[in-house]
This record gives sequence, structure tokens and C-alpha cells, in this order.
Amino acid sequence: MALLEVRDVSVRFGGVLALDAVAFGADAAAVTGLIGPNGAGKTTVFNVITGLQAPTAGAVHFDDRDVTTVRPHRRARLGMARTFQRLETFGTLTVRENVLVAAETRRSWSRDGSDPAAVTDEIVDLVGLGAVQDERVDTMPTGTARLVEVARALAARPRLLLLDEPSAGLNEAETAELGALLTRLASTGLGVLLVEHDMRFVMAACTTIHVLDFGRVIATGPPTEIQSDPAVRSAYLGTGPADPGAPTDARLVDPDAQADVAAFATAVADGGRIHVRTPVPAADGDGNALELVGVEAGYGTIGVCFGVDLTLRAGQVHALLGPNGAGKTTTLRVASGQIHPTAGTVRYLGADLGTSGPDARARRGLCLVPEGRGVFPNLTVLENLRMATFAGAEFADVTERAFARFPRLAERRTQLAGTLSGGEQQMLAMARALATDPTVLLLDELSMGLAPLIVEDLYDVVRRIAAEGLSILVVEQFAHQVLGVADVASIMLGGRVELTGAPHTIADALEAAYLSGAVDG
Repeated sequence: MALLEVRDVSVRFGGVLALDAVAFGADAAAVTGLIGPNGAGKTTVFNVITGLQAPTAGAVHFDDRDVTTVRPHRRARLGMARTFQRLETFGTLTVRENVLVAAETRRSWSRDGSDPAAVTDEIVDLVGLGAVQDERVDTMPTGTARLVEVARALAARPRLLLLDEPSAGLNEAETAELGALLTRLASTGLGVLLVEHDMRFVMAACTTIHVLDFGRVIATGPPTEIQSDPAVRSAYLGTGPADPGAPTDARLVDPDAQADVAAFATAVADGGRIHVRTPVPAADGDGNALELVGVEAGYGTIGVCFGVDLTLRAGQVHALLGPNGAGKTTTLRVASGQIHPTAGTVRYLGADLGTSGPDARARRGLCLVPEGRGVFPNLTVLENLRMATFAGAEFADVTERAFARFPRLAERRTQLAGTLSGGEQQMLAMARALATDPTVLLLDELSMGLAPLIVEDLYDVVRRIAAEGLSILVVEQFAHQVLGVADVASIMLGGRVELTGAPHTIADALEAAYLSGAVDG
């Protein structure tokens, strides 16, 4: 009998089925992994387990007891403790005071006669925080603060520790230390359930891994089996053609990349087409539409990007790939002006963008279609499109371009955007951005939450847009879909661009990058 059993749990948010009959277990004295691509449902599972989200169907059993309707604080007293993806500590308290709060709280309800001070000393020593125990947490680097959060959870003396992306913001050394700590904790009999994006960390720390995709468990097994499972590879990489470099329809190629033309001419000899388009000349004369040089960025004390170097040439489609948490979205936010880098430079058509905001960059022709679609749900399709006129475009031109590219939107012109399907909302977001006639288009996770057939339709549109000479930087989790469109691709890991090359070269390195957290090259 597993310490924790999730039995056929389903969760529905309105018309969205977030979890579909999810079933898995987590044992005592073991580190169990729960992984999956963006939007797979991992955090929703955690919320169901800990009582923050009621399931639509199914049950949760802890230590052979049905706790499905037990309130969160009662589950904590039964022996569950968790951390959150967003760092949650008492910043104005010291390390020791953070842990002491939890130890004193436990004694107040357990009445076990424990000495909170002694428990705190033990936990601080176990986690390796003794040297900084009298320092305020808000003055510490993210890695140390993450350990404080783990220490505070341990002070509740749990039997099951649930960790939601504990390595976020940690460097390699800190991640290795955390992995060693989890191994030590499991050896004492503690069960650990780990949601994590760092595949190298997961594969080293876990004995069993469960993989979620679109709210379903698609694989369970030890790390070696998970890494070789075809369903897992498809979930992380997207379903591509047998030859990962061969597009299913047409190939858009930079005429300067003659080696690519030769390589893909063979790949599409069975009837595919190669479209050679003329790059749009950049203002600086060197053919670069967008450059990020030595960019470092993050959120508060949490560093995400560490010296990102990336070049988008004019008229090119550049795919930026990598596992969850690699820093891809943050890179796009820096490029679009939503986040200002702490170091490095962003150049657009040869000009340093400095600290200009996203509105100024959009008016200059640098437009972002954000992750999660970014439409106004309470406005109609036409009203959403009218927003593009604030950048100076005529409304008649905006609608003409939008409906020519996306005929389905013409049929939905008076419909509220919030009632459109996911694919139609994504079309609307793209149409609104393209209506301003941008020079560079930034696309963030077009496929998120969409069925594969809808994703194929969207990338058909991207092909047509690219053929017009637009420069596109696209972040995507369905790697094989975007590689059928891209001229060049990069793999990002741990906040750095680790490898850049032709799509067929990058395709060969993707599996290791996504499922092992490393690349060769």
C-alpha cells in the first residue's frame, strides 16, 4: 500500500477538463517525481492532494485513509506538508525564526511535548543552514531561501513532503545540494513527491516518475524507462514526422543557408515544397532584426536568464526550445520590454532599445503574442481587433488583414472573445498583433492547451506569415511542430542558450535536452 494514493481524480473548471481520471501513488522512504509539459495539470494535482482544490470525481487516500473531503489544515496535521512554486517565506524573519514558527505551530496542535527550539536546531542542521541561521531571509539568494522553505515544511514533522518546483532559481551547485538533501530525507522514511522542471535533477533524485500530459497519466516507471518512453518523448517534443528534420508540408528556408537547402531538399523529395523567401534588410546592414547580448534577467531575487546570447536575422524564423523553466518566456519578455534586464543589451534593427517599454517597442514594430493568448474575453472579436488601431493602423485595414489570414474570425466577428475556442482565441491574438504590420513577431507557446490538429493549423498560418518575409522568434513546447517551420533553432537550458543550429541538428539533441537536462554539441 502506497503512502499516498490518487485514485481516478478528475477536475473540471467550467468546460475545461484539467485532470482526467488521474491515478498514481507515492511511497514512504522514496522520492517520487511528477512531471509533464506546461499545462499538464501538475500543480492542480498538488492542490487536490493538499485539499486546496476539490476534485470533480475520484478520491485521495493518505496512509490508507480517505482524505478527499478533509480540510487542508487537517491533512497537514495528518502528516502532509508542501512548498509552493512561488517562494513563500517570512522575509523579515531570520532563517531560524522561519523554522521556529513552524515548530511552535506543530507543538500547539500536537501537544506532543516537543521542544520547538530543539526541533528548530535539528532541522537547521539537517538542511545545512546553520551558518546563516541568524540572517534575514529577504537578504538571501534564492537558493538559500528555497532551503529555508523546505526546512520550515520539515519542522511540521510530515510523513509526506510535497515540493512544487523547488529548484526554480537555483544554480547547479544548489540544485545538487537539494538533491542530496532529498535522498537523505527519504532514507529516514519520509515520502517525497516532487513536481519539477529540471530533468537532470528529477532523473537523479527520483526512484519512480509519473508523467502527466493534458491532465492524464501517460507513463509511470523508473527514470531510465521514462526517458525512453515514446509517449513521454511525444508529450515533451510534440509529434513530428519520422524524420525530425522533414516537414509534413512546406519548408521555409533562408536563401543564405545553402547547406540547409541541400539537407531539406532530400527531406521533402517525396512531394513537399521548399519556399525560398527573400530576407528583409535590417537597418544596421548586417541582416540582424533582433539581438540579445549577455542578457541577465529574473523576478526580484530570482534569477532566470544568465548571459543569454541570441540573434534573429531578418526574414528568419528562429525557434527557441527547451524544457519547462529554461527561461524561454522570460527571454521573450525581455525582448518585448515587459522585463528590463539587469545586465546585457537588446538591439532591434541595430539600435539599442535601452529601457523602452513594451508599448514603444510595439509601435516600432516589435510585437509579442504572449503565452496564454492574451485576448480581452469580455470584448467581441471586432472590439479586440479595434485595439490594434491605437498603434496607428486603420480599422478597415486591420479587419481586412485579420479576416484574410483567419477566415474563421470573420464568422465570429460579433462573438465575445472569451467564448471562442482555444484555437480561435490564439488566432485572434495573432491577428491583432499582425494587424500592426510588425517587423519582428515574438510568439510564446502557440500550442499551449490546444489539440495537435489545432496546433498544425496555427503553424500553417505561421508558414504563410513567414513567407511574407516577417522575422519571427517563437518559443514552443511542441518542438517538432515548430522545427517544420523554423530556419534555425536554439536549445535553452538553465537560463542559457546552449546550442544553436539548423533544425535537423537541433532535433537530434532535443531528447537529451528535454528528458536529461543536457545537450551535446
